[in-house]
Amino acid sequence: MKRKSLAVAALIGVGLTTSANAGSLEELKQLLNQQDVSIDLALTGDYLYTADRSDSTNADQFAYNAYMGLFKEASNESPFGFGLELSNNDWAPVVGSEPIPSVSSSISVDQAYVEVLLKNFNIKAGRILTNIGGEAPYTWQNINIQRGLVWNGEPVYYNGVRFSGNFGAYGVYVGINDRDTSDGKMALEAGISGDLSQKTSVSFNVLIPDSKDNNPTKVYNLTFTSDYFEKAPITFYVDYLSTPQKGQDAQSIGAAFLVDFKVNNQVSVGSRVEYVNNDGDGDNYGIGTGNNALTFTLTPKYQINKYLYVRGEASYVSLGHKYYNKNDNSKTDSEFRVGAEIGFVF
Repeated sequence: MKRKSLAVAALIGVGLTTSANAGSLEELKQLLNQQDVSIDLALTGDYLYTADRSDSTNADQFAYNAYMGLFKEASNESPFGFGLELSNNDWAPVVGSEPIPSVSSSISVDQAYVEVLLKNFNIKAGRILTNIGGEAPYTWQNINIQRGLVWNGEPVYYNGVRFSGNFGAYGVYVGINDRDTSDGKMALEAGISGDLSQKTSVSFNVLIPDSKDNNPTKVYNLTFTSDYFEKAPITFYVDYLSTPQKGQDAQSIGAAFLVDFKVNNQVSVGSRVEYVNNDGDGDNYGIGTGNNALTFTLTPKYQINKYLYVRGEASYVSLGHKYYNKNDNSKTDSEFRVGAEIGFVF
């Protein structure tokens, strides 16, 4: 525990020092903006504890994330763009997924792409982020420290080519990608999106891999977002997953509802409720074949200044039948976690 405390203290020191020197970073950002290039930096540290678990299942874990992103969006005035994301490959943990993943320190290239805009059409090629779902890979990008189980069944990054068309309030896209596997099999992705109003949008996305892909799970996703209530923007998304296999295909369905309650400019509370269900032929959510789960997550946040924040978290998972390993090697049908995070985001 002493090593974890030292790591937390070091991270707080780095965050405070970086915040104090934020003026220099702002100057760099403004300089890049003049060239239509944006830079994103993040350094976060979080600690999670899962009650009633043994050390062998990583009952607690301190993790950190170091991230840098450089982006130039293609526009009519400057039709060529690019994106580059580097991180230590330590993605956010997942509520209801055990054990908590061990910390990674290897540097990875999460995104690396080039794009060109031709009037209403965009072509993007390289390593790109999926359009599926309502949450993002890293803790600081979401209203909760942990990602949801629904998100855990979706793709994240993959290598491919995407063709998009934007027509006012509506957009469509189609592409091919490797489903982030090295088996040489390709997946088809496609989607359509539209604004239902000035503050509300909806999208429908699909990912259809080759049936012989190392990860052949088909994903069908519907995502709804709304800022109609400025103090409580919402995200609602539903997924249907189907994994081809001998005999009956493994099918799952999941739905997540997220609300970010903004008390004032400094205090907010992120909340998520979700339900997932595996049929009796497979496990697309990591909770056991034929099992279901109901999860609740609450994450109060305090924004210290423009760049530095702290937040806590409590999450609870209730399973349809026992699956998790307890300290005494018996099984349990619930999971309770508490956690905290400090982060610097520029």
